[in-house]
Amino acid sequence: MAEPARAHAAVGRDAAPRISVIVPTWNEAKYLPALFESLRRQTVPPDEVIVADSGSSDGTGDVARAAGTTVLEGERRGPGEGRNRGAAAATGDALLFVDADCLLPPNLIEDVFLALGDPAVVGGATGFAPASGRWIERSLFYLANAYQRAMTIWGIPHNAGYCFFFRTAAFETLGGIREDLVLNETHDLAIRSRSIGRFVLLPIIVETSMRRFRTYGYLRTILQEYVASTILYYATGRSPRELFRPAPAR
Repeated sequence: MAEPARAHAAVGRDAAPRISVIVPTWNEAKYLPALFESLRRQTVPPDEVIVADSGSSDGTGDVARAAGTTVLEGERRGPGEGRNRGAAAATGDALLFVDADCLLPPNLIEDVFLALGDPAVVGGATGFAPASGRWIERSLFYLANAYQRAMTIWGIPHNAGYCFFFRTAAFETLGGIREDLVLNETHDLAIRSRSIGRFVLLPIIVETSMRRFRTYGYLRTILQEYVASTILYYATGRSPRELFRPAPAR
């Protein structure tokens, strides 16, 4: 893997992009410390970390402030709105969106630097794996990663949403994330990005919790919140709230 100096060299030190990490939250005090620790271990540190909170009642804001992040308070209107709110306040040239229950490999931001060395790249995503996952969970995520990669290779960029990045200018040009979509909003953003540049998949894995699968069951989560909502999105460009209103698992 490239050394941090090479990451800067790939884009030029004078033109090296400032990286803003954005974390949308709602009652995530349990998971944030591990995420922040994985950010502290980055070979290339972020320039700022913004937590876009949505009315948490479990001390999420206190945990985030104690870690030295910028906390943006807001109403509970979903992760898409939180990501947009964080992006609007960010000062970086690139936006790295991370879910609160993720664990990041130490070379994540370094690899974002390297990807942005190609001026044609406007955004990208990572692979994903279950943190402390059982064999069936690892198998499910293996298939999901293969699907995401195949769709992207075939010219239909796919973004599961756990961890992804965009140049700030590109994100603004695209109008940010559609807040009317309760599911598939990150897929939608990746697909729309084809009009302005390349969306790439980084060859690294971010770990995430299995809380939704374990709370609501594998069958419901896969068939309703992933398969059915994705098919409907591709067919109509929508994921109606009246059909898909996923309750957060905590």
